[in-house]
Amino acid sequence: MASIPAFRTSGIASGIDTTSMIDQLVAIESRTIDMAKSQQTAYQTQLSAVGEIMAKLTALKSAASGLSSGGVLGVTANSGTTSFSATASSSAASGRYSVAVSELAQAARARSASFASASAQVMGGTLDFSIDGTTTQVALDDGMTLTQAADRINKSGIAVSATVLETNGAAYLSITRRDTGFVVGQPGSSALQITETSTGSLGQALGATIQQSAVNAQLTVDGLAFERRSNVVSDVIPGATLTLKTKPGTAEDLLLTTSTSDTQKSLQKFVDAYNDVMKLVRKNTNIGELTDRTKTLGGDPSIRGLQAALQAMVVNQGNPTSSVRTLADVGIKTGTDGTLSIDAARLEKAIGTDAGAVNALFQNATTGMSAVTTALVDRYTSGSSAILVARQTGINKSIRTMDDRITNLQLRVDAYRERLVSQFTAMEKVVGTFKSIGNFLTSQENQGTKK
Repeated sequence: MASIPAFRTSGIASGIDTTSMIDQLVAIESRTIDMAKSQQTAYQTQLSAVGEIMAKLTALKSAASGLSSGGVLGVTANSGTTSFSATASSSAASGRYSVAVSELAQAARARSASFASASAQVMGGTLDFSIDGTTTQVALDDGMTLTQAADRINKSGIAVSATVLETNGAAYLSITRRDTGFVVGQPGSSALQITETSTGSLGQALGATIQQSAVNAQLTVDGLAFERRSNVVSDVIPGATLTLKTKPGTAEDLLLTTSTSDTQKSLQKFVDAYNDVMKLVRKNTNIGELTDRTKTLGGDPSIRGLQAALQAMVVNQGNPTSSVRTLADVGIKTGTDGTLSIDAARLEKAIGTDAGAVNALFQNATTGMSAVTTALVDRYTSGSSAILVARQTGINKSIRTMDDRITNLQLRVDAYRERLVSQFTAMEKVVGTFKSIGNFLTSQENQGTKK
């Protein structure tokens, strides 16, 4: 707004409060600016509401994707064992398994000869490390310390760790293969072999020798033997991960069970995310008697379309030939307000009928709920042509248009004030002139009377 000086000659000649008159006339003229600002505020409120809805849609997509990647089913592993522990993913099938651990995987280890201290000199030369049949050479500088030799090995990129251990007045370079075990079918010695070639003259050679050969884990599941390089075994029982701890050699039972309550917790994340979107949409489209319609999205076809799309999504048939085709088949039902809830009894029945189909309802790559939800959310939020992104662009354009309109209206009001000030000032001058003439004539008349 331009700075307009206050009217300083209010009523000096006329006795009229012209300043107040000008202010009231300008206030009437400024109503168009107030209306424009109110409309701009309404646009900003709409823009904020669209942004909130987009954020809730993104959370819904994330919840659906989580059920696709992690699965819906809540499977628990109950073993009560001492030789291993177990965890189960959603893809694990319920069942009882007999597991016996006969050997634990161990990493290959090597140790140098005895040195006087960590700062003792090492003779220069090379170390050839053979790891699973691949050889890598590390150069040792003549006279470098034992600590420096360990650092050189660690920085070489070889899959070993080297450290200096000191005990009883002597220092040793300990070299350990980072991974346990060895390639199944190869000898244990293939995990780590070290060949030293000394060419220097300072200090002593490392003299590294293998102290412990690599060992693979050995276990049986339901009487079938398995050998693995790691003590964490995730490819024997589908969907279950075993962590081997001790090797008593006796079989222990592992029980995998599908939990309705855990499955319901997984589904509840999707249900909550969906309800958050639906509640926000309803809040912004429900228009009451006292609602300021300009600040709502009630008449916005993009939001109405989103509401309809969400309602259609929950009745989508993921796999028409499956026993679990829709969300309703796993107990997810729609309330009168459009929000979802879970019927635990219906969910338990679906799990008992076909647990795998419960997962497939979300995991099917083309018709699963995750794919359908992702497609819907992307259609509204992803890319410049997305429905709500385009709506944001339109609202922002309207806000900028109102900025220009408000600026132009303000210029017009400022000009109007200036015109009023000029006109009333001229009036005061005319009135003042007439008063001066009148006073002069009166004084002349009075002088004539006295004579």
